[in-house]
Amino acid sequence: MKILLLEDEDILRKNIEKFLILKGYKVDSFDNGSQLLDIANLFEYDFFVLDINVPDIDGFEILKYIKGKNIETPAIFISGMIDIEDLSKGFGLGCSDYLKKPFDLEELELRLKNIKNSFTAHERIILSNGLIYDFDAKSIFKENKIIELSKKQSIILYILMKNNGNVVTFDTIADYAYEDDFRDIHTISSHIRDIRKMIGSEVIKNVRGVGYKVVL
Repeated sequence: MKILLLEDEDILRKNIEKFLILKGYKVDSFDNGSQLLDIANLFEYDFFVLDINVPDIDGFEILKYIKGKNIETPAIFISGMIDIEDLSKGFGLGCSDYLKKPFDLEELELRLKNIKNSFTAHERIILSNGLIYDFDAKSIFKENKIIELSKKQSIILYILMKNNGNVVTFDTIADYAYEDDFRDIHTISSHIRDIRKMIGSEVIKNVRGVGYKVVL
């Protein structure tokens, strides 16, 4: 799993990052909100761990921006000052949990695991015709043999599967799959068409003029 960490306390940020890496997670860490939005591809993470009071753009605004992109990745707020107003605001924005500083790093991992177990994106999804989609491998398997996808096909299918049941817009797919300003809908549609040939046309629905939706 890949985690985005926002924490402006240098020692704490490094300790959290080191702990999570030792536990087998991939971590990208930032110390201010502006830098995070400038650099991070928000669509590629499995968790957000966000401090609230950070320079430039605070954790609340970061989560508001994330949800505005229709990214449903779970988020945990960490903060030394949490009152009922903070709790209400955070959960209203769509956070999954709060953790008050100081906290044990083991507790952070327990909360991550608990959220992961209750989240809708399971490790594997059974498709039609004996196909299985594996989230960790970002690949399709049949009888334990991988079905080859191009890099772009793999990326596009992952963002669609991760948002199972929700419409993923053309812009969202382009933001996730392409690092530049590429916005060629026809190329994306071509990739979708090739994916459909492999997994069945009924799995990915076209929402005309908006994007695509996985229906399982």
